[in-house]
Amino acid sequence: MKLTFWGVRGSIPIPGAETARYGGNTPCLEIEGSGGECILFEAGSGLRVLGQDLMKRGTSLPAVNLFISHTHWDHIQGFPFFTPCYIPGTKITIRGPVHYMEKKTLQDIFANQMEHEFFPVSNQQLAADIAYEDLSETELEIGGVKIRSQYMNHSIRSLGYRLEEAGRTLVYTGDHEPYYNMFADADGDAHEDDLLFEGVDDTVDQAVKRFIGFVDQADVFVVDCQYTPDEYPSLKKAWGHSSWDYCLDWMQQAGAGRMILTHHDPLRTDEALDAIFQDVQRAAREKGIDPDAIMIAREGMEVTI
Repeated sequence: MKLTFWGVRGSIPIPGAETARYGGNTPCLEIEGSGGECILFEAGSGLRVLGQDLMKRGTSLPAVNLFISHTHWDHIQGFPFFTPCYIPGTKITIRGPVHYMEKKTLQDIFANQMEHEFFPVSNQQLAADIAYEDLSETELEIGGVKIRSQYMNHSIRSLGYRLEEAGRTLVYTGDHEPYYNMFADADGDAHEDDLLFEGVDDTVDQAVKRFIGFVDQADVFVVDCQYTPDEYPSLKKAWGHSSWDYCLDWMQQAGAGRMILTHHDPLRTDEALDAIFQDVQRAAREKGIDPDAIMIAREGMEVTI
């Protein structure tokens, strides 16, 4: 498998001179299987750039398998600008979860952002052969690539994905926050006098173990790392994202071979990300983790798995 990053930013696109090296597009990752399988994660603004590149690669477009972790706008906003959508005969399958409180399908959500008030072309006018599949925790195969999905911890229903091919494994979390006891007080102490909250810490522990099991022995672990330890949990708790100190712990506990930090905060300049990377590498050395096994995602980065 080959992994290419086309968008690495969270929340909103931020083009400009201060973000040129790492990139300002919102999430989009491409995985090319050894059999030519075209598997995409996320439809952020980076999908527009990927679409342009796909158009240059040959006389015919591959069947596109697009997986989204969740339907927040920064993860779907690039879809109306994905050129293959406008090419007759192109096959595109879009899979992802729908929030449990919504009475909408995945197709409804993608179509909503292309209503006339927001976009001049409707979803119904797209020329490609597009299929939608509401996804939950499941297993499936695309060519020679096995894919397993598992729920992550985010503010709406969100899936992470584990891909395996020829004995090699990639795990992508999408947006994910550390599990915690939301009923504990500000000091982290549970309300032991209230039977309603009894056993919550055990539930949290089980959720953490299940997450680590999902990442277990991954060759490449691509993880949400929007915040620093100074920001999380003191300022950003319950916002649905992780900080790099947690990511280092997860990498070590799961025995992951390489880790790539992504979903950069829109406030981060290139210089700020450079400084964060130095802090991450320093902390990795202190924990006995090879700092060279950790990368910060940037647009155009290619990784062979």
